[in-house]
Amino acid sequence: MAASAGAPLVRRLRIEHDDLGFLEETARLLGFSSRMLQLEAGTNPSRLELVDAGGISLLRLQFSRRTFICGPKPPARVFCNITLQPVPEPPRVHGRDLDAETLVGFDPQREIHFQAPAAHRFAAVLVEERLFWQTAALLGRRDLDPDLFSSNAFRLNPACSADLRRLLCQAFRDPQARPGDFAARTVTTRLMRDDLLPLLIAAIETPHCHHGLAGSRSERLLITRLSRQLMEERLADPLTLRDLYSAVPTSRRTLVYAFDEVFGMAPMRFLRLQRLQAARHALALAEPGTATVTAIAQRCGFASGSHFSRVYREHFGETPAQTLAYSQKHSGWSGALRVAQRLA
Repeated sequence: MAASAGAPLVRRLRIEHDDLGFLEETARLLGFSSRMLQLEAGTNPSRLELVDAGGISLLRLQFSRRTFICGPKPPARVFCNITLQPVPEPPRVHGRDLDAETLVGFDPQREIHFQAPAAHRFAAVLVEERLFWQTAALLGRRDLDPDLFSSNAFRLNPACSADLRRLLCQAFRDPQARPGDFAARTVTTRLMRDDLLPLLIAAIETPHCHHGLAGSRSERLLITRLSRQLMEERLADPLTLRDLYSAVPTSRRTLVYAFDEVFGMAPMRFLRLQRLQAARHALALAEPGTATVTAIAQRCGFASGSHFSRVYREHFGETPAQTLAYSQKHSGWSGALRVAQRLA
């Protein structure tokens, strides 16, 4: 997005789609390398919104079904997640329920491991490291230290939480400016740097750091992460439970317990969801005349076409043939992704 000389650069993007693969690819074009996996059956209309200005990026996501997000955090950024609108079912971070009054995700060495329940609205905040620490110093936050971020989570200061959420929602509201409107871009940049960032820093409560997410389940989280990597690498192979726990290596009981604790499901069910998501991704990307449902199913580890069609429809609310037909009618995602790429 071009800007006139001297004008602050502001990027805005809003996409609504029922295919997580599309949102995942769009986010990747914008510099976010996270993976998304639908954990509940049914259609999943979802929304992705981005605002980027003045060294600060805000990413707001909302899903209609429980969805798992994982992946590395963008480098050279201070990263955290905040719940914008609590729902009865809490989100889960690294296998534990997340309190709505907790900021989470600060540890740069720890991958994103987030389960968003249906209708949960949350925002990811990313701030250039130099800007974050300069602002913290100006605010006199000598208690903040990069080493503290290994705890990954902090309680929200009750005096700041309501205003912080209000400013986050305000930042996502487009000021209805004309293209090239210098004043509107300046307002957004000032809101992000002069209001939102100082309030975020003030909201971090260091005297009462929340350590509950840090170490007690690290071994089981590692087991699930290694298992997920193996599943992705050998998606087409007829993996068994023994294959998984032998490769990690761990015991069968520990593997089953780890997946139940972290995801609330058995390892083989999680594997099937991985395969379903990969198949949907491939169907949606297919160009006319280049793929069949049967070939894609086999490539994603489904030996039986009828079984694949049944579980696919149960999970996504449409048949594989319908997904492929829509993709071929609209030439996959290529046109829409080109629009997102121009904004990246």
